[in-house]
Amino acid sequence: MRDELTTYEKAFELLAEKLEKSNKFAIGSFWEFVRDIWSEGFEHPEYFKAWHVGKLCEEVEECIENKLNYLAILPRAHFKSTILGHAFSIWRSLKVQGNANILYLSYSDTMAKYHISEINKEVNRNPILKEMMTNRAPKADFTFRYDTGNGGSAEILHGGLFSFKRGMHVNGALIADDILKDPESPLAIGQMAKIEDHFLTESLFIPNRDVPVVVVGTPMMPGDLLTVLERDERFVSRKLPALDPEPGRRVLMPELYSEQWLLEQQKAKPKSFASEFLLQPHFNTEAYFGTEDIEKCEDDNLRSLPTTLKHNFEDDEDIFAGFDVGKKRHPSHLVVFKRKGERIEQIHQSWLDGWDYSDQIVYLNEAAENFGLTKGYIDNTRGELEDRGLARAWYPLAFSLRSKNNMAHIFEEYIHSGNLFLIRDHRQRQQILSVNNELKAPETPMGHGDAFFSIAMALQAAYETGIYNMQTIGDLQDFVSDVEPSLKYQNLDKNKPEKLLDFDKKVYNDNSIDLQAPNPSCTEDVCGPSLWVPARGLCLYCNYRRS
Repeated sequence: MRDELTTYEKAFELLAEKLEKSNKFAIGSFWEFVRDIWSEGFEHPEYFKAWHVGKLCEEVEECIENKLNYLAILPRAHFKSTILGHAFSIWRSLKVQGNANILYLSYSDTMAKYHISEINKEVNRNPILKEMMTNRAPKADFTFRYDTGNGGSAEILHGGLFSFKRGMHVNGALIADDILKDPESPLAIGQMAKIEDHFLTESLFIPNRDVPVVVVGTPMMPGDLLTVLERDERFVSRKLPALDPEPGRRVLMPELYSEQWLLEQQKAKPKSFASEFLLQPHFNTEAYFGTEDIEKCEDDNLRSLPTTLKHNFEDDEDIFAGFDVGKKRHPSHLVVFKRKGERIEQIHQSWLDGWDYSDQIVYLNEAAENFGLTKGYIDNTRGELEDRGLARAWYPLAFSLRSKNNMAHIFEEYIHSGNLFLIRDHRQRQQILSVNNELKAPETPMGHGDAFFSIAMALQAAYETGIYNMQTIGDLQDFVSDVEPSLKYQNLDKNKPEKLLDFDKKVYNDNSIDLQAPNPSCTEDVCGPSLWVPARGLCLYCNYRRS
């Protein structure tokens, strides 16, 4: 009994020691944890006091309280994974009563393993966490299994988006970090719809009910998964570009990146800077059209009319179409437009995935008859549909640099006119936006920029029909004089050709017309002033019309 006795002084020392020890394991808010504990494992703990760090921490914790999920779109090298991936995993492990398991999800399992390895290193070099937590797998770089010091254990699992086990559930959190891509290997556009479908139908149901999902990443293309989640009422989203993240704040993290440094990077590499620091979708920085260009033309009220039914339109309505012929590895695409007055609206679109050419001919002829096609163009670059009995309303068009530039220019004019209305369709929009400034598009199972070129062909048919049906080029003598201005000067000395040229220059300059080809994108030598009608602003060779 005597051995079990102690003094009052010793008893109070033991009590104080226990209280001090218990305080070490007291985990407060996420912001307090990041600022006071997590930061101690880094060379510059002061960086974790940055404005945006506190904002992210407070917002994600508020989401948990309101049983919502969180989406953060942040620039590279601004701690998005360090805070919302790594620190959040540990904080949740320590906050959950009892045992906690968390799934760290990336596009590939290799990247998810990398994050687990980094978390292990960050915990091991943190003096507070190292004392607080006990590593149960110290020799396994890609395994995170710790006793948390609060009577429970924590395990952070890793998985690739498409490789995790079906039926898995977690009670701590699901963290989806860069699931759109590997950092150095952007995905093909065709994968985007597959990622969206898989995440929304599979991944979101891995956490138990009311367990938070945190998604962090950088946008890849217009309409990708991050864009979809921004509109999802189950998520609170925060997008913070490196410059002007919100009114009154010029630089997101001046503690690390000054405005001068950022502007220098922007000047040196404007496209990569726009994607990585200003959060513009990766593919959008190269795209011929921006997302806003196409979305402003989309009309939720428009529906695709069937090709199998006879449609009767009014006498003052014209019908135009474009058909991009696909190879075996990507589809053909048909679009049909109706024009009434200046308004031109899409009334049909269809994707012909895997159709043989004979069936495509039948389909096109049926569409031409039932829509009462005024004029339509088909891609005849490779000649797949030649001599197969196409209806006379269909005209072949071989793609060349000149013809593609001309179509794209017409497409752009219609977009900015405010008179073009498109069916709202995710696949069509993606294939329009996949075409870059050089009028090239990646080949994917979803298409090869087909919607861009089918629409461009239809609009070219409408544009040309508008010129010839609704306008005249005036009096024949005026036309001849416009084409050959020197004919106005019959009394000139024909032996002095330089005088003729002077008069030609005078006439062209009087009309503000360059002596070069009137279409700036035309590379054909014959497309010159002799085929330019100044009074009409029209090139007779390539149908270019100067605005």
